[in-house]
This record gives sequence, structure tokens and C-alpha cells, in this order.
Amino acid sequence: MEDKNIPIQIIGSLMKHPQFLSQSDKYNLSPDDFDTKLYKFLFRAIENLYKQGANRIAPADIESYFQTIEVAKTLFERENGVEFLQDCEYLADDGNFDVYYKRLKKFNLLRELSKEGFQTKEFYNPNLADPAAIDTNARFEELEISDIIDEYKKKILKAEKDFSPNEATETRSAFDGMEQVLIDAEEGNDIGLPLQGAIFNEVVAGARKGCLYIRSAASSVGKSRSSVADCCLLAFPTRYEPAQQKWVQTGSCQKVLYIATEQDFGEIQRMILSYLTAMPENRLRYGNFNKDENRRLRQAMAVLEKYKDNLFLVRMPNPTIALIKTIIRENCLTRGIEYVAYDYIFIGPALLAEFKGFALRNDELLLMMATALKDLAVELNVFILTSTQLNAKGDENENIRNEASLAGGRATINKADVGVIMARPTKEELEILGRDLGAIELPNLVSDVYKVRSGQYTQVRIWSYMDLGILRKKDLFITDARLQPLNNFSLTPEIADWEEDEYRDLLIEIERINEIK
Repeated sequence: MEDKNIPIQIIGSLMKHPQFLSQSDKYNLSPDDFDTKLYKFLFRAIENLYKQGANRIAPADIESYFQTIEVAKTLFERENGVEFLQDCEYLADDGNFDVYYKRLKKFNLLRELSKEGFQTKEFYNPNLADPAAIDTNARFEELEISDIIDEYKKKILKAEKDFSPNEATETRSAFDGMEQVLIDAEEGNDIGLPLQGAIFNEVVAGARKGCLYIRSAASSVGKSRSSVADCCLLAFPTRYEPAQQKWVQTGSCQKVLYIATEQDFGEIQRMILSYLTAMPENRLRYGNFNKDENRRLRQAMAVLEKYKDNLFLVRMPNPTIALIKTIIRENCLTRGIEYVAYDYIFIGPALLAEFKGFALRNDELLLMMATALKDLAVELNVFILTSTQLNAKGDENENIRNEASLAGGRATINKADVGVIMARPTKEELEILGRDLGAIELPNLVSDVYKVRSGQYTQVRIWSYMDLGILRKKDLFITDARLQPLNNFSLTPEIADWEEDEYRDLLIEIERINEIK
């Protein structure tokens, strides 16, 4: 599987214009791109001569370069290397280098796929006597490398969908593993690290690894800000508390990944600063800060620098399932990420293109995305938080909101361990809460928890006050669907996730931050 003209064109063009090698953002060449030992030697010689300052490379230059490399010299002479290089120099059209570079990379990709056992004949047919080869090979010329890769991804994803079992099957005695259950209970291993809201944490048992939480809301309710705040709480162990006028220990110190589909980096970073400093985001847009604000911002920068490896941001405006899997796997495996927020599940052009020709409904596409996130949570043993939009009737309030309110259908929630819908309380609800419950502080946010796998509390409503300006949330009280308080509800003491020496060092660091003027 090769076009013998390609290495002639590539090598000849590099002899005439070795500057192509400096365009690493456009061309990524190495000896491994060539399939014979001679071509590999020739490429390495051109590369090294260019590094030494050559602006144009003649056959004699390469011949001279090989004089000190015995194995290359012998091969060069045996293969009539000077004559071959003269042909390359004469035949090469360096104006079409881009065309031949792409063809080289496409052939190399097919060769590697073939080595791994994949059938490649549908992309390029080397049997030119076959009538079908004309159309196949003409299509090959039009394809980009990404097109070929996407085709194989689709095949793998379809196979995964068609043949992967929905659940693994395992049989054991009820006694087997029971000791570990007790150990986990004693050590609090089944309780995840805190997210924002003490009552919410009690209901969902914190951010549990291996679990997928889906928190849905209509536009502008605050699902993105809630996700960013939860990421900050997990990643940064301290934030500024206005009531105490100092930085205090509030969060954890974990490695977190936030994947945005709508916001740009600057918007997310302003949210992070607002959360850390308790300065409203609008205030951060205009500058002209007073003395106290400048001090808080300097302190926040010190926190961010100290814990710069704890929170990573990815912007993915047009996601596919394959891309989401790649990004999450790559970050979790290379950066040690254990907590992921993906904002948010939706159907975009790239996702539609990914499954073009499969005739999948929107609800099936959304289910596949949710399934992929849950599978990643289990595979990598990480916590994944995501969100969805609501449908047109999603904000209507008849008792408790549930999966019927989700945009794209209720199937999305099937794989989730926790399902929550956030909304603004209605005027009628506020009147009832103030009159019947005697609520002193009225909420501006209600979270309807309609699904908690392996949880004591479900079909409950958590009433909170959310300051969207600084991304801070305080849970006020909890009721059932009929707005009756849960009288048997109580908060479990938070389990510390700090070793004694780590916590001592943290308090010292916080004191240092507070001293920054």
C-alpha cells in the first residue's frame, strides 16, 4: 500500500526547501513516516543538514554527510543514492508539498491500521485491476486524515452500542466481601467529598467516585455557575469569607477537570475569581479596585499559583462522544484527575455528523453520551458531574420535577446515579414556605432530587439561597414533594479528608495567604 512517487516528492521538496521542517504546526515529519531504510536515512540527513544551517541541500551534500556513517554510506552507495537524489530534485514540485505530505500521512495511517488488523480496502484499493478501485481511490484523494479516523471511530462506537452488555454479570455469596463493606463504612469510603450545600451533600452522599450526577436546569438558573463552584470547592482548600474578613479552610485539595461547551476561558476564570474572593463577577469586569479588593485579588492569585495543578479547564464547543472520551481519559490518566465536570450534554453538529447514517433519534444520542460518561466514571474510578437543559414544560411545577422535564427525553437519566433539577421557586411556593414553615430566610433556588441510586432520600426538595454573583450556595431546609418538612432529616458530621500533618501545613499556608497585603 504505497505510492512510490510520494517519497520522491517529499524528499526532493525538502532538498529544495528544507524550511518546511520548521513549520511544525503544519508539518510533522519523522523517519518513521518512511517505509524503507534508505528513505529514513535520507530524511535524517536532510533534517540534520538543515539544523546545521543549510538552506538548500544538494545530492553531494547528503553523500558527504554519509561519509562518517558507515551503515548509511554502504546502503546509499548500494542503492545508487546520488542518482536517486538527482531524480528527486528534478521531479519534485515543492509547490505541491502540502498535497504529497497529506497523502504520505494518509498512507501511513492505513498501513498502521492494517498492521492492527483493520480492513482498509474500503479507503484505498491497491489492486488497480479491480474496477471498484477507481471510485475507492478517487474518494481516498478527497478524504482528510480526520475523516478516516472518524469512520473507524464510528465503527467501534456502533460495535460498542450493539454488542457491549448493558451490565456486567457477577455471582457471589452474600458473605463474600462483607468485611470490606464494614471497613468502607467505618472509614467513610462510601461518602464522597463535599459539594456545595450541606443538605445536598447529605442527600447524595457527596461527590462519589465511579458515579455520574446529572444536574439539570433551564437557561440562566445557574447550572454552569454551580458546576464551576463545585469544581472550585473540590480543587481549592480555601476561600475568602466576608463575615470573618479572612481566608479560611472550606474545600478539599483534589485534581479537577472542568469541560466547558459554551463559556470561553476568560468567563470561567472570572467565575473562579468571584468564588474565591467573594467579589461579584460584574465587579471584576470594570477594574478600579479599592484597597481591600486589590488585596483579595492578590491573595487569590497566590491561592491559584499554589494549587495551579488542581484545576484544569478544557473548552469543547462542538463535542463528539469520541472526543469527550479522549479528553477525559487523557486528563485523568496523565494529570491524575479524579473529579470531572462536563458542562453540558447536548446535541451539536459534530455529534450529529459522528453518527451520520445510523438513523439514531435525539434521545438515543443523548443516552449514548450519558452512557459514555457513566462508563468513564466506572472505568477510571472518577466522579463525573454533568448537566442538561430542560424541555419546554420542564419548569412547570406540579409536585416534584423529574426526568420527564429533561430536554431530549427521560432516557438520558437511565445511567445516572443522581438526578437533580434546579429551578427558581414560584411565588406561590415562597408564600407557603414563609407562612407554613415560618422560614426566616427565603430561598431563591430549589433542587428537586428525583433519583439517588443507593440513597436514603429521593423525591425530596432542597431549598437554598444561591448568590450567582459569587457562586456561593447555602442550603436552608428540605421538604418532601408536598412542601412538608422532613422531620427525621439530620446532617451527618463531615468526614475529614486531611491527614494531620497535611492539615497543619494547610493552616500555615492559609495564614501566609492572609498576611499578603
